[in-house]
Amino acid sequence: MTPDQYAWGALRQYEERGLLPEQAHSNAWKFTIAVDAAAAALETPVDLHDENARKALEQIRTFVAKNFGDDAPTPTTTAQRLLKGLEAFNLEAFGFGVGFERSKQEMPLTPQVIDLLLNAVEKVCGRVGVLVAADRLDDSWDGSDVSQSLLIGLMKATKEINDRFSHRDGTGLHVVTFLRSDIYQGLRFDDKDKHRAVEEEISWNVDLLRDLVNARLPDGLTVDDIFEEGDMRGSIAPFNYLVKRTFLRPREIIQFLQLCQKRTPAGETEIAKDTIRDAEELYSAWKVDDLKQEYRRVFSDFDDLLEALRQTQHRFDSIEEFSAALKEKAPRLVESHGDRELVQRLFDASIIGVRMRNAGVARFRCEDPDLLLPSTGSVYIHQSLYKGLNISEKRAS
Repeated sequence: MTPDQYAWGALRQYEERGLLPEQAHSNAWKFTIAVDAAAAALETPVDLHDENARKALEQIRTFVAKNFGDDAPTPTTTAQRLLKGLEAFNLEAFGFGVGFERSKQEMPLTPQVIDLLLNAVEKVCGRVGVLVAADRLDDSWDGSDVSQSLLIGLMKATKEINDRFSHRDGTGLHVVTFLRSDIYQGLRFDDKDKHRAVEEEISWNVDLLRDLVNARLPDGLTVDDIFEEGDMRGSIAPFNYLVKRTFLRPREIIQFLQLCQKRTPAGETEIAKDTIRDAEELYSAWKVDDLKQEYRRVFSDFDDLLEALRQTQHRFDSIEEFSAALKEKAPRLVESHGDRELVQRLFDASIIGVRMRNAGVARFRCEDPDLLLPSTGSVYIHQSLYKGLNISEKRAS
């Protein structure tokens, strides 16, 4: 289930009198998920000897046919009709008359109606199971209070449905919500601690990214076979060189490799080290643009903040030195937000990392999500941005 901008817009507008926005949005999500699962349940093999399952399947088939015809329901069609109120739905399949009496036409989306549909889905899925996966939720994310309320409502709806309608053996109805970790961490709501037990952070490292690339190569080849022999500058293997210029996201390593592939002459069987350096120019420029697109919805001044790093050095001996550079390059931003907040935002986005006590290597949050910004330490700009921001490498004296 990937709600597009139209579904997102309709769900944002949904309100119920007497309920907080989060609860109203939770109800809207539960109904949308229930309808989506109901459509999937129609494709689920049902034990014909189970009378309850047969009756529930017939209820679902009648509900979907009378409300959506031959077209399968989508989050967009469900959400847009939901804005009109419950009278926009035919609920005859569950014992209600056509529409509602005029006195109930403004009736909110009651838990009773949601539960009727979810219970029917659960009965049909009692032997097989239906999984609803909600993804690409950040496409329409803008960081506003309404967007936060909508996602909080989805978190609560997801947990409530799983608590009541999913079974340990994999049957029943299960909902999985995929959300960027930085967005999820920014959501503030009651009982968030109760969600900790069911959170699963997806994290990548060099070995996992290597496995991902190897799985996409022809049989018998590994990622080490597709590069020219020898190390890059700094005695680093070519694949590790690429990984160091990503935020450990699969799409980044694939993007970088595809650029290298396109720049390799036809007939060649290896990616040359010079080709990697050539591809890095465009990859880094893309990375700068992608970061602006990703974070401007959360922080409106992000474009200017990132541009403040252009043509600076890759390393600063202290956080104070880095803050002073920001004050010089972006005085308006520092005056509006304070230098510490700007440093924190760059750190949270993994644009800068820290090396504490002049020991070890620079660490970035993309490598360690639990990493906190220290009060002291040297500051490093992420290597993926060197070319795109014309960063010069400061040499040790």
